[in-house]
Amino acid sequence: MAATKAWRRNLAGSLAVVAGVLALSLGVPAIDGALSNTTVSTTAPLEFASNASVVPPPDASVVADQTSPSQGVVTLAVDGVRYRLTAESFPGTLQQLADRIRAEVQNVAGIQAISPDQAVTSNSGIPGLQATYVGENRTGRYTVYLQSGTGVTAVVDGNDAGVTAHRAALETSVRTVTIDQTA
Repeated sequence: MAATKAWRRNLAGSLAVVAGVLALSLGVPAIDGALSNTTVSTTAPLEFASNASVVPPPDASVVADQTSPSQGVVTLAVDGVRYRLTAESFPGTLQQLADRIRAEVQNVAGIQAISPDQAVTSNSGIPGLQATYVGENRTGRYTVYLQSGTGVTAVVDGNDAGVTAHRAALETSVRTVTIDQTA
């Protein structure tokens, strides 16, 4: 009698494990497919906040689990290079926004040097500041724009070969940032 109860418990436990494995093997790919990274148009602006957009570089794909337009964030990947744009309300000056981003970059482990800020202007005439940085096995650039109380930060980060290979396309994309004027 005790052997029959043990056998039934083992059978129930085994069936539960099989059901769990089956659920994972079917469910995880379905979830992954629903959140898959998607290649985006390189001719149309991609809105990443209610008042900010950018034209992505060629071969860019959206990194779904690092993107939230409702929070003003989009992360793109281009051959292993991470290109992240954020839009937020910012009451300060352009230099204050650049200083804040510089401090964040300086606090990333392995960052060795950051260039001085250089003035840039978006294609739509928005003034900005830009700097490059280098670190252990990586290089990158940040660009900040500020208009009508909205700050946009674009950070390009990756290994030196990837960033170098896509530098022109990424710089072109960063210059396409638009911030809608608020009334």
